Amino acid sequence: MNIKPLIASIALFLTLGAAPARMASQVRFTWVDVHVDAGSAPLVAWQVRLVDPSGRARIVGVEGGDDPVYADPPHYDPKALMQGEIILAAFHTGGGAPAGRTRVARVHLEVDGPAEPAFDVTLEVAASEGGAIEGARIEVIR
Repeated sequence: MNIKPLIASIALFLTLGAAPARMASQVRFTWVDVHVDAGSAPLVAWQVRLVDPSGRARIVGVEGGDDPVYADPPHYDPKALMQGEIILAAFHTGGGAPAGRTRVARVHLEVDGPAEPAFDVTLEVAASEGGAIEGARIEVIR
C-alpha cells in the first residue's frame, strides 16, 4: 500500500478544513499617528488618552514621533493598556521643543475586522514653558 497519497489527502483535508476558521476572524495589523498642534507655542509636555470603544483594536506597540525631541517612544500606563485604552505622555525640558502641528507618536494596532477603529481621543495635557497651551488640539489619523 502506497501511503504517500493518503498522507497528501489528509494534509489537504486539514488545510482546507482549517482555512475558513482563519479567514473568519480577519485579524490585521495597522497603525495610527498621534499629532498635537500647539500653535505658536513650543510643546514641552503632552499627555493623550486613546480608547477604542468598539473593543476591536488592541494596542501592540508604540513608536516615537517625527521631531527629534519626541523621537523616543512616549511613556504609557501599562495598567490602562490592559483595560483597553492607552495613556501616552512625554516631556522635554532641554529647549528646542517643536511648535505647530507635530506627530508625537505612532500607535501600532491589531484590529479584528475590516473596519478602521474609531478612537475616542482626549488631549489631557499640552504645555509650554509658561504652562498650559490654550487652544492646543489633538488629531489621530491613519
